[in-house]
This record gives sequence, structure tokens and C-alpha cells, in this order.
Amino acid sequence: MFKMRKLLFLLATVGLLSMSLVGCSNSDDKSADGVEKVSVAALNNYPPLIFKQDGKLTGFEYDLLQAVAKEENLELEFKEMKFDGFIPGLQSNQVDIASSILIREERKEVVDFTDIFLESGLVLAVANDSSIQSFEDLKGKTIVATQGSTTYEEAKKLAEQYGGQAKPLKETDALYLDVENGNADALVLNSPTVDYRLAVDGDNVKFRIVGEHMTVDEHAFAVKKGNKELADKINDGLKKVQENGEYDKIHEKWFGK
Repeated sequence: MFKMRKLLFLLATVGLLSMSLVGCSNSDDKSADGVEKVSVAALNNYPPLIFKQDGKLTGFEYDLLQAVAKEENLELEFKEMKFDGFIPGLQSNQVDIASSILIREERKEVVDFTDIFLESGLVLAVANDSSIQSFEDLKGKTIVATQGSTTYEEAKKLAEQYGGQAKPLKETDALYLDVENGNADALVLNSPTVDYRLAVDGDNVKFRIVGEHMTVDEHAFAVKKGNKELADKINDGLKKVQENGEYDKIHEKWFGK
């Protein structure tokens, strides 16, 4: 009987420990010198916001987060993920912060956003030699956008309004390739990404933007719902880098004056 009670006690203790571990966030980890370790969900192909160059992550959001981390004594671990895994990753404590995410009312219900650090808009891009000159020319055309993102939602709206077809793809690079190879007729992406692509291509530019911005978008970092402590730290860091001029330096590096 005593052995049975002891066994039950041990099982209950293990269960409680397991429950407490499941409930812990990665942001609870601190090193001996007080540096808080936080993980960041990141795309690796979303220039100029965040992407891989020479095997390493870089970009506007990458540099901005590093500057914030320096101010707030944070140690960042970037985890490359598909965009549609960002919010589930926050909810399941796989990551503490999600980058490259636009503020949307429906997202506010499941995650908390930091202060806005960039404004932009979604645009429609086509191949240089495309016959598409306006949204009205999208009838019967295929529009590609990133699966699980607001770009795909906008592509579906365009397809429904003008009689086209929306097609989701998982990788940003694949959108350009799909249009370039003739498998799709147009793509929807955020304006900084398309502007950067056009600038990098220079004289060899293969794409052009059709029409005006379709949306006014606000960029912010996202954290797990209720993680006010981490959101406040990021906001404090954002305020500091804006006040000390570091934000302007990073913005000019990636977007010019």
C-alpha cells in the first residue's frame, strides 16, 4: 500500500511539472547576466524586410529587432518558418515574437501587436511585357499571392471582382517565378518587397506595378495573446531607437532617403 501511494505521488508530481513546463514561454529564459532569450518567427525570403543573403538572415526588420534587443537586453534566436505557422507558433510557445506580420482586426483577436514601426500597402505586379494595364484587365487571369497572408486575401478579392483566379503559393520567391514562367499573370505583394525587387533588378527589371496601392498597411511585431511584458519591452526598445536616430539609419539603409 505504501509503495502504491508513493508511486501515485510521484506520478502526480511529474504531471504537475509537465503542466508547468508546457505553460512556460521561451521568453522566461534568462542567462546568468540577466539577458532575456527570446525566439523570433522569421521568413527567409521577404526582402527587404527579412531575407537570407550569403546564408545569413538580414533585412530591415532583422536590423530593427537587433537594435531593439540591444536596448532591452534581449538575446534573439531567429527561427525560419512558413508564414502560416507564425500565429500557431506564438500560441503554442514555439516562438515569442512574430516578424513580418500586418495588423488586422481578426489577428488582434488571437495575438497582441506592438506599436507600428512601418506603413506600406499591397500592390499588383505583372511582367514587363504583360497585356495587363489596369485591374479591369485581370478577367480570366491568374493572380498569385502568399498562402496564409493578407496578400492572398487581397488576391481573392481582385479575382472575385474582376473575374480572375487566385492561387496561393508558400514562398515569396515562387510568386515572381510563377509570373516570370507564365504560370500566373500577376502577383500581389507588399510594396516594400516589390520596390526592393525593382531596385535590385535595375536595368534588367522584369516586373512593373499596375495601378495604385490597394491597401494602407501597418507593420508591427506580434506576441502571444496576453504577453504584455514582452510587448512593452519591444515598444520601449522601438521608442528608444526612434529617439536616438538608429531607426532612421536602418530605414535609410534599406529604403533610401
